[in-house]
Amino acid sequence: MARAERRPPLAPELPCIDVHVHLHPERLARAIERWFAETRWVTAHPFEPEAVAATLQERGVSRFCFFSYAHRPGMARELNRWLAATAARLPQAVALGTLHAGDADLDALAREALEDLGLAGFKLHLSVQRFHVDDPRLFPVYERLEATGRRLMLHVGTMPYRDAYTGVAGFRRLMRRFPRLRVCVAHMGCFESDAFLALTERFEHLYVDTTMALAPDAAPYVGAEPAALADATLLRYQDRILFGSDFPLIPYDYDEERRWAWDRGLPPEVRRKIFHDNAARFLGLPPAGGG
Repeated sequence: MARAERRPPLAPELPCIDVHVHLHPERLARAIERWFAETRWVTAHPFEPEAVAATLQERGVSRFCFFSYAHRPGMARELNRWLAATAARLPQAVALGTLHAGDADLDALAREALEDLGLAGFKLHLSVQRFHVDDPRLFPVYERLEATGRRLMLHVGTMPYRDAYTGVAGFRRLMRRFPRLRVCVAHMGCFESDAFLALTERFEHLYVDTTMALAPDAAPYVGAEPAALADATLLRYQDRILFGSDFPLIPYDYDEERRWAWDRGLPPEVRRKIFHDNAARFLGLPPAGGG
């Protein structure tokens, strides 16, 4: 976008951690890119894993968490192997695996992904995969995640689809059953951010990420005004908010996904938490040094 291109690049106080990056095998990446182009959502960013990693490094991102998703049963095993192999080539990357509630061998898939492949957890996109987050078929997977302390990234908010598979009600039922899950709710749970954020006061390992939820440039694409979330809310929940970008899927410059924090004048110590320290804690990474 022209407005974003005219603005100077950001210089964060310390290297940031991006918890929401998409990497896909080439054939799947091309299909996703075509789908977005058909919806007039043109990313203009490279999808190739090494190019994505290089771009993030140039923008001061020291570590990033990435994932793909199995949009139908039977895809997860090969995708997980690709994700693990890709992470092995990218030392700054942390990979989450995928699975589908309709997979016939969910427990074996989860065991292979977490134990054999060493993936850090799973990402589920309920709107794309078209199952409910509290589907009983997934309960053995959640039990395994709880027991091992691995992570779960969930697109369970209604932004931008507003479909029957998302919403805070099902997520609340999930957390009541599995209160020790280490979960990050993508997109700050929009369009129900207040309800998702309130749950962080009850569940000690629950976080939300900022992906396309706070950047003003995201508004035309998600059907809402992200900047409407109050500064007081960000300050109240500063220990449970993680920075995420959706890179390379975003249809604007990378810095527009984090410029809001400087435009709003958030204190440096709060920016440090959101852009680094909270994610390091969630992902189990060592803390950064000073500066």
